[in-house]
Amino acid sequence: MMIQYQNNRTGASFDVTSLVVSAKWTTTRSGSPAKLELSALKDAAVEWTEGGIITLQDGESGLFYGYVFKISLSQDETVDITAYDQTRYLKNKETYVFQGVRADQVLREIAEDFKLKAGDVPNTGYLISYMIFDSKPLFDIILEALDRTLINSGRMFYLWDDFGALRLSEVTRPAELPVIGEDSLSTGFTYTSSIDGETYNQIKLVRDNKDTGKRDVYIVKDSNNMALWGTLQAYEKADDGLNEGQIKAQAEQMLELYNRPERTLSLSALALPGLRAGQIIYARLPAAGVEQSFLVEEVTHDLLEEDMELKVRVV
Repeated sequence: MMIQYQNNRTGASFDVTSLVVSAKWTTTRSGSPAKLELSALKDAAVEWTEGGIITLQDGESGLFYGYVFKISLSQDETVDITAYDQTRYLKNKETYVFQGVRADQVLREIAEDFKLKAGDVPNTGYLISYMIFDSKPLFDIILEALDRTLINSGRMFYLWDDFGALRLSEVTRPAELPVIGEDSLSTGFTYTSSIDGETYNQIKLVRDNKDTGKRDVYIVKDSNNMALWGTLQAYEKADDGLNEGQIKAQAEQMLELYNRPERTLSLSALALPGLRAGQIIYARLPAAGVEQSFLVEEVTHDLLEEDMELKVRVV
């Protein structure tokens, strides 16, 4: 691993790898920027500045390109640095009205407005009829567009920063998955099955009917699971631009997505260089009766200890 730093005031660049005494790199699939936390030996030649650029590379592979947001000094011989990639700027708030757009178009418009660099942003397919946001974080706006794409098309995309360029990638299962298990990399785990979060066995969508002056209601449910768990209802207002058939299809899609327990897994494991949130791993844990693929929600790499902590869930 190589860690480099550039002072944004003087332009001076430094390879600080040999100064670093601890380093953790964290990526989260949804709603948080990638983060690099460093403790480095103090060096008179290296002046740390807010907004300074930090990069993390594994050989020729660029893992993190970010900016210093926090500098902590004490009487100790080290300085603590926290840096985020450019998705940190998606915490800014703004007001937007979108009509007839896809999630990728939402991202590109926001990136252009806030002078953020965009990379590979594929066509996400689903056309969102209407969205309005008043003083909302940019993260929330983009994630809402991605959620609507998932609910209405079944396609899941995640937003990430590819060494300085915003990207959208679709969650797909590659031909070969990294395997983490009791006989492969894993050093510990906690497995949880819960209906206490986003589990719903009844979906209720409503729409104000301008012609009748009444509210149209569309309900789909799983009576068997309602008998087992009680009624767990999701209630949402449907997009005005959808017709009756599309609303019913959306409700069915939501029931398919949410009518099941949330199964999550926390793993401690030896490091898999380059593994980041949004990717898929295969877990093999006979003690928990687990042998299946999981979507990585969050992963923190300890770069010096060469291990990692993961939070994953069933796709």
